[in-house]
Amino acid sequence: MAKPEGTISRPTPPIVFAATIVPFAAAVGYGSIALPRWLEEEGTPLALIAWVSGIVLAPHGLKVLWAPLIDLVGRRKDWYVAMTLLTSALLSSLALFPLLSGHLMLFTVLATLAQVAATTTAAAADGLMAATTRQKDQGKASGFRMAGNVGGTGILGALAIELAAHADRRVACLALAGVVLLSTLVVLFVDEPRRVRAAARLAREVFRRLREIVADLFRTLTSREGWTGLVICAVPVGAGAMTNLFSGMGTSYQASRAVVSGVNGLVGGLVGAVGALVGGLLADRMNRRVAYALAGGLTALAALAMFYAPLNQPTYVWGTLAYNFANGIAFSTLAALILDMVGHSPAASTKYTAFIAVSNLASSYVEWVDGLGSEVNGLGVRGALLFDSAMTAAGIVVLLAMLAVTRRGARTAAGQAAG
Repeated sequence: MAKPEGTISRPTPPIVFAATIVPFAAAVGYGSIALPRWLEEEGTPLALIAWVSGIVLAPHGLKVLWAPLIDLVGRRKDWYVAMTLLTSALLSSLALFPLLSGHLMLFTVLATLAQVAATTTAAAADGLMAATTRQKDQGKASGFRMAGNVGGTGILGALAIELAAHADRRVACLALAGVVLLSTLVVLFVDEPRRVRAAARLAREVFRRLREIVADLFRTLTSREGWTGLVICAVPVGAGAMTNLFSGMGTSYQASRAVVSGVNGLVGGLVGAVGALVGGLLADRMNRRVAYALAGGLTALAALAMFYAPLNQPTYVWGTLAYNFANGIAFSTLAALILDMVGHSPAASTKYTAFIAVSNLASSYVEWVDGLGSEVNGLGVRGALLFDSAMTAAGIVVLLAMLAVTRRGARTAAGQAAG
């Protein structure tokens, strides 16, 4: 007899989610590390780099528009495989552009479509994580997911830069596409709960699921935890927008290509992954909103320290690594916070995606603001760092206000129960 929806017959080991995020990490590594570096090499101003990168990465904030389809039609595993194959194909198509600035409009369109596919893959994987992870493992699963995200983004972005330097950019794109293609095999380790009754007519079943998804989403977003969580995601506490610009700032810090590749790639990825694992542990041991606020504070301090430090290679190294470490903590504490609100529900992919998409929009608008900061007379890259730390500090203030709202609500509920 089939188990009811939401029942976990075989929980997925948390470490598996470090691998399901590989297609997403490859696409983001291309868009946030390789792309800014290559545009800088072609003489593109930092403000234009921020504009192009912001457009290319914008789908990560818009995926909530199509994510409900993942909960509504078919299995999440099937969505994951199909979108992973599409991501691989679109990354391969970017090999047609050895000179980005020469065909910037067409390149931007294809690069953006690659992010659309990759972010849909991530939505399916996140739905699987929400549906197949035990509550006691949510922090660990979030830690591994974000370790794969941050570490994979850095490592694969650096791989693209190094392959382009030693071969050409076409080889780099095809290599990323190959890595993404291999990641389809990870679904063999995921046992997805049954979602559709075999005897139901398709139209009736789709309508039933749609009604469940809408009701589930409404309940979550109108609850005190839900709407305050949405506000927290919308403000730039852990946006980490500078990670999309660091590889385009190497020249300003007199950093060599090898250093830029290393701190934004292998070394930066590993440091960010360690931060994500630390964040996952924190999320299982303290209030997740408080942990997220602390991580945001560390991120702002890293940017502010770089603002005051000299524009030289050592500053670039320690500043970028410190920012990546703090942002890794922020990513995993946010993911754990979201998992707590999502639970095992019919709209798991939709709800997780809604929260994470809003946080991605925050990253996009902060990146745009950081780019404006670099245009302030006399500041240059320091302006981007100053604006980033100020935006993060403002976000933390809002988060603490939302924390006060939820705690006041919890005390009121406890008082009514006691009465």
